[in-house]
Amino acid sequence: MGLSSFASKINEYCAGENLLSGVSCLIVGLSGGPDSVALLLALDELRREADVFPLIYAVHVNHGIRESAKLDEVLACNLCMRLEIPITTYEFDVPSEAKVMGRGLEETGRILRYRAFDDRLKDISLQNGVDKRNVRIVTAHHKGDLTETFLMNLFRGTGLEGLVSMGSNNTIIRPLLCVSKDEILNYLDDLDEQYAIDETNSDTNYTRNKWRNVVLPSIAEVSIKKPEDAIMGTYSLLSSDVDYLTKVTNKEYERVVKRVNGFVFLCINEVNKLHDAIKTRLIRRLWEECFGNLIDFESIHVKLVMELISEMNGTKYADLAFGRMALATDKYVGFCEKEEKTLLACAMATDMGFLAIPLEESISISMEDLESGILTINLPQTDVAISTVIVENEPSRVYNTSSWFCEPKDLTIEKIDLNKAFIKAGCSKELNLMKTMSDLKVPRDARDYIITINSGNRILWIPGIGHAEGFLSAKSYEAWCKDGKGEVNTLLKITVDLEGRY
Repeated sequence: MGLSSFASKINEYCAGENLLSGVSCLIVGLSGGPDSVALLLALDELRREADVFPLIYAVHVNHGIRESAKLDEVLACNLCMRLEIPITTYEFDVPSEAKVMGRGLEETGRILRYRAFDDRLKDISLQNGVDKRNVRIVTAHHKGDLTETFLMNLFRGTGLEGLVSMGSNNTIIRPLLCVSKDEILNYLDDLDEQYAIDETNSDTNYTRNKWRNVVLPSIAEVSIKKPEDAIMGTYSLLSSDVDYLTKVTNKEYERVVKRVNGFVFLCINEVNKLHDAIKTRLIRRLWEECFGNLIDFESIHVKLVMELISEMNGTKYADLAFGRMALATDKYVGFCEKEEKTLLACAMATDMGFLAIPLEESISISMEDLESGILTINLPQTDVAISTVIVENEPSRVYNTSSWFCEPKDLTIEKIDLNKAFIKAGCSKELNLMKTMSDLKVPRDARDYIITINSGNRILWIPGIGHAEGFLSAKSYEAWCKDGKGEVNTLLKITVDLEGRY
């Protein structure tokens, strides 16, 4: 029978944009309105003509705003029954939810719709035994919707990403962006297909409706091109720019990012060498990795973080959306929930070489524990392990910044006690630990959690700061020998390992 001209256009667009490559299942948002009905019918045409095509499912969401919404649900279900496409329906009380969320009806409806999509995506992935990354949510946005969104975001004040936000991605695809509303209606007329009419679409109290029914017709009166054709041209050009900037940002991000103990942060020195256009994108990329999305992370928040990293003078904070915060030190900037501030600072300190762990109690290392060989202790809430082993003096000595040697004795791993005396080997003067950590620019919130290796009440080694006994380099070994310790043949070796980094 062959494809209709409408379905052929959709097919060409999907192929050109690579929208269906590697996709196992499609979840189509089916409101019952003309756009979503045309989308489902076109996809049904494509699957009937193709040898291989993704499985199609439909989702219908009743927002609880209109009394006639139940009729839309019946229409959507009847269409799916006729096309033999499984459909799942959801019902929300959007007006009530909007009050709880403190958001408008349109935004609340969108949030709940995508919540339903995500819920169905998980079910379909499990049901078919496919990776969630191979499932796509399909929406019926067309040229007109793209035009409205572009202009609405432009006048709200947004960057390039906001202007081209209605493209397709690895989660959501929009096959109808190549067609206009008139093409959709003509397609349905040719098929004599029924669809629902949402009476609220003419209510200009809704922002999008005012743009659609008032602003865009006025622009059309004075524009050389149809507004949607003009915007589509600009959208295409800007999308190319965003694609390039995204590639540059991703490359730079992996160069400057640190991932320690479950936290993610950026090296400020490296970030500040870059152009502001990339710096702001790195900040947004960091937020997205930390929290999974960019919802409510606005330009004002990016500006706050940019101000933090421009100073680089001690530890600073900024309160952000959702009770989250930015923490900036002399070296790093990262995001966290407010209650995780100390853990983030400890992760930053650990990356600097200062082992910072909020230990609740000390950990013992006894010679008895080492009789069967190496002892490895995984420190809580971290990627850090401390391994201890008895070695012969000469053959097993390998010097690096994370290993320390001493005479065999029972030891403890403890959180630092700043009131304890600490005199570095080869020095006679007691070290002021707090001043030392300040001079070394250890993040302020991590200083009380620096880990020490002790014997009894004496601090023997503070990773990153120094040792009072034993040795950790060829130079300190020479000094150790001069103190008359050279005849010791058996040593205790302690090594700090951060996810195999050392």
